[in-house]
Amino acid sequence: MKTYRFLLVVLLGLLFFCDFQTSSAQEEKTPTQIVRGTVVSSSTKQPLKGIRVGIVDTKNGAISTANGDFRIKNVPTGRYVLMATGVGFEPYSSQIVVTSGKELVVSIELLEKIVKIEEVVVDDARSQFKAINEAAIVSSNVFTVDDAYRFAGSRGDPARMAQNFAGVLGASDQRNDIIIRGGSPTELLWRLDGLDIPNPNHFATQGATGGPISAININLLANSDFLTGSFPSEYGDRLSGVFDLRTRKGNEEKFEYIGQFGFNGLELGIEGPLKALNGSFMANYRYSYLGLLKAMGINFGWAGVPEFQDFSAKVDLAPSKDDKISITTLYGTSNINIDQTTVDTVFTGDQNIINGTDIFVTAVNWQRLLTERSYAILTVGTVYNKYFVQVDSITATSKENVTSIDPWLKNNSTEGYHTAKLRYVWAPDASNVFSAGIEGRYRYFDIAIERFTYPFFYIGTQPISKIGNEGTAFQSLNYVNWNWRITDNLRINTGVHTQYLDISKKWSVEPRFSLNWSPFEGQNFSFGTGIYRQSQSLQMYFATQDNAQLDFTQAIHYVTGYSVQLASDMLVKVEGYYKDYSNAPVMKNQINGVSFLNAGAQFGSIAIEDTYFNGGKGRTYGAELTFQKNFSDGYYITATGSIVRQEFTGSDGVWRWGAFDNQFIGNLLAGYEWKIDETFSIEFSGKFTVAGGAPYTPVDLEQSRAFNATRLNNNLVNTERNPNFSRFDGRIDFRQNFNGWSLISFVSVENMLNTQNVSFRLYSPRNDNVSTAYQLGVFPIGGVRVEF
Repeated sequence: MKTYRFLLVVLLGLLFFCDFQTSSAQEEKTPTQIVRGTVVSSSTKQPLKGIRVGIVDTKNGAISTANGDFRIKNVPTGRYVLMATGVGFEPYSSQIVVTSGKELVVSIELLEKIVKIEEVVVDDARSQFKAINEAAIVSSNVFTVDDAYRFAGSRGDPARMAQNFAGVLGASDQRNDIIIRGGSPTELLWRLDGLDIPNPNHFATQGATGGPISAININLLANSDFLTGSFPSEYGDRLSGVFDLRTRKGNEEKFEYIGQFGFNGLELGIEGPLKALNGSFMANYRYSYLGLLKAMGINFGWAGVPEFQDFSAKVDLAPSKDDKISITTLYGTSNINIDQTTVDTVFTGDQNIINGTDIFVTAVNWQRLLTERSYAILTVGTVYNKYFVQVDSITATSKENVTSIDPWLKNNSTEGYHTAKLRYVWAPDASNVFSAGIEGRYRYFDIAIERFTYPFFYIGTQPISKIGNEGTAFQSLNYVNWNWRITDNLRINTGVHTQYLDISKKWSVEPRFSLNWSPFEGQNFSFGTGIYRQSQSLQMYFATQDNAQLDFTQAIHYVTGYSVQLASDMLVKVEGYYKDYSNAPVMKNQINGVSFLNAGAQFGSIAIEDTYFNGGKGRTYGAELTFQKNFSDGYYITATGSIVRQEFTGSDGVWRWGAFDNQFIGNLLAGYEWKIDETFSIEFSGKFTVAGGAPYTPVDLEQSRAFNATRLNNNLVNTERNPNFSRFDGRIDFRQNFNGWSLISFVSVENMLNTQNVSFRLYSPRNDNVSTAYQLGVFPIGGVRVEF
């Protein structure tokens, strides 16, 4: 707590420093910056000439050149809307933040109009709310980097930012798992610059998609798409949603730097030109805050200190006018050693835990314009994940003397893949865009999981188990897609995704269809359906010989929606959905309610020691309401309300409420910017979340006593329900622009009301009872950022 008080003092000191500087800054000329970038066709990627790009409500603007480049000089610092308009193209608009310490470089993609006219008509219906991927016309949301920077409770994490969208809930305060419309977090697809990433988090859980801290550095990201259902055929091997992240280009004209210190650690970044290669680069390095203090010799008095570091880089090259090459790299490592024998009190049943993960990702993309109406992208990449977990059980006397430390669980596994993907896009006219892709993945793995006794929350019969397998396997994922814009107001997107997995020798053919109709200006009706199939985790395939034959789990999506854009910055959207699950893995040798539709939101490896078969069913259904007012006139508001229901069957065929059946979710997010003068502003923001309590399986006290560990009652699966969840987060941001550099700092307090939200229940050997573990209490964090 002393650390947070110290950080708060530093931030308040910066506030007074900025206020002192304001008096002199007022006498100087208001800092300005350059806004520049490129404009291309979203269908053909061809550069567009003669497009008017301007800052709304100002006289600042420019016309794009033959290369699609534009440059707007002398833009005063502040928040604006950037708009691009041109004859024959739908208008484009996006929120931007202009600071004095960094040039703003943006990429704009315009959509061709079906009906050509000789004048520009600014249509508010084509705006900030449309997905970047024009094939995503149902259940699509635009993720903006600025929102993740400043939204209360987001911690600069894309996953936590996504939890503000309708129908989305986090699994807990300690993790960033994304539960979409009642689907398991394992059903989410992460994609970074065209490369699928199984789990881009520090302290990641093998077989899951979440973790405590994201390894993806938000400073490298551009605006991206977050899809929550009925997504197009180019995405596969996932059931619930897609987070399609895109990185931005570095500054190809001048060197720029950032320094940042806060909850996510100490961070340094640089970007600049590679003139000899006609390109640019970005590089960011981050070291965990607590790990840095530990390296300085500070003793926290805790059983363990989480440490992590990561490095992200991006290189963009343009060897010719028709070719673009980008290289994206991500590396992260994390570890924690929780040694309970070092604390003052030690009891039988306590555990020593060592947990570590490594991630390495590289994606090379080569885009070539083949003709004026077609292009191709070749992606070559590699993904590597390493997981190390060791849990030892402590036995101690009544006088707290340790008598033995016995092995409990050990996991030392690696998995990853090398891939080559070729995508071809042909847009013969403004009405039709045809695309196809073929991908081959060479998967490699070394799975080594040993259990020496019953682990927490494990539902099985074998007291000792071992999974060991190494080798390679081939996976193929391919698609064809047709985006047919019948008129400017009616669009159909259809396609087929196919995949093959060498481990199980299973094929999958998955048709997709979606429709979007705008009968009146600013109003849209949508419908989408499709078949989606997902392979199982590697450790499940190799748990037993029979598991190698497991088929894909299937979900059929049905989504319908209506939206009305009340103004250029204001949208109301309603969607209803139904997902029909089948072929879910359930236990073969036991008749109970266990299903893998409920897996993937806890720490530690997903328990898979038993034999499974594809006999489980499930369904999720609900409705969502979103009101969104983007930042303008000094404030923004996002309010969402969702009904979320999840049901499933185990091997006994009995329908039960699922682990992610929260019944309802409500979010209210709002912020106000107080502009002190042209150089200094303060922003206040808050977020309130309320959700229904999720079902849980009660602890079997007698069995737990017998095994001296938590055992759940399989006969009462999800028959109990947690209390409702609620949390209020508040945040204050300070932004000061000087000539040539800017200073940004913030103070955030999560769970300001100190609400006790239940995390889980477990058997406590020291007290011989079932105890309740709670999520985070009041959690203050802060940060300081310098751009120059």
